[in-house]
Amino acid sequence: MIAQMEYVISIAKRYNHARTHYKDPRNRGIKGAKPVLGIYYLTEDWKLRFRKISRFMIPYYRARLWKRRKLFCPKCGSKFMGLVKKDTDILACPYLQRVQNVRGG
Repeated sequence: MIAQMEYVISIAKRYNHARTHYKDPRNRGIKGAKPVLGIYYLTEDWKLRFRKISRFMIPYYRARLWKRRKLFCPKCGSKFMGLVKKDTDILACPYLQRVQNVRGG
């Protein structure tokens, strides 16, 4: 299996409703839901996924968080979404690189 790059964008606690009503018929709705810690991450194909993690892994994934930012390129006037580790990071415009490759420059 080839390891894919994943961009962790959030650590969250959500409630797992899976099979909670089968154990006891009185546990319906939010009563039977179990809290689950997990991470939301983007794959290389920009698909949002959720994966369960242990509470001991929270500091590790907190150090690997990426921030989604809407950026503006003053040269070509386009807006694009980018992932940065820090707010001081500067990304190259993907549209400007594409135009330069088409022109042969």
